[in-house]
Amino acid sequence: MYDKKLSNSPSPIGAQIRRLREDRGLTLSALARLAGTSVPAMHRYESGWNRFELNTLRKIAAALGAALEVRLVPSPESAPSSRPSQQALLTLVAPLFWDREIEASDLEDYPSWVLGRVLMFGNEAQVAAARRYFGDETLRKTIGGREIDPRTRNYWRVIMEEACTPRS
Repeated sequence: MYDKKLSNSPSPIGAQIRRLREDRGLTLSALARLAGTSVPAMHRYESGWNRFELNTLRKIAAALGAALEVRLVPSPESAPSSRPSQQALLTLVAPLFWDREIEASDLEDYPSWVLGRVLMFGNEAQVAAARRYFGDETLRKTIGGREIDPRTRNYWRVIMEEACTPRS
């Protein structure tokens, strides 16, 4: 059964999973067994882990009797027109470049390399800022390129397809 309050909920997915699990009277162990994952993994998911695999989310949703809806929506604090400054983006994504220091010229000369790193390892704020900075065209180009691994590529293709599919 589809839980309407989940689709508009600003709460993190882990909190939604916990709420549904508790509403259904399931223990962490029971949900892990139904979803085909481990108890420690379920605990991580409910505790704020945000590196879900789409297939795992589908299994958890099925185990909870819930519908999974993946979509991108603008956050209230970041209007689509609020492109971050070059320096703001560099500061935000710098921790993702552990092998070499990222420079302003990298944003202009190697946008797919920078965006690929952000898509593979970035958190929600880093991805959102990079998307606003580079735009969806560069995002799609990066998703179709060699800068990201196949799992990440597949994940972002699904996300972008969902985001661009008109709702009826």
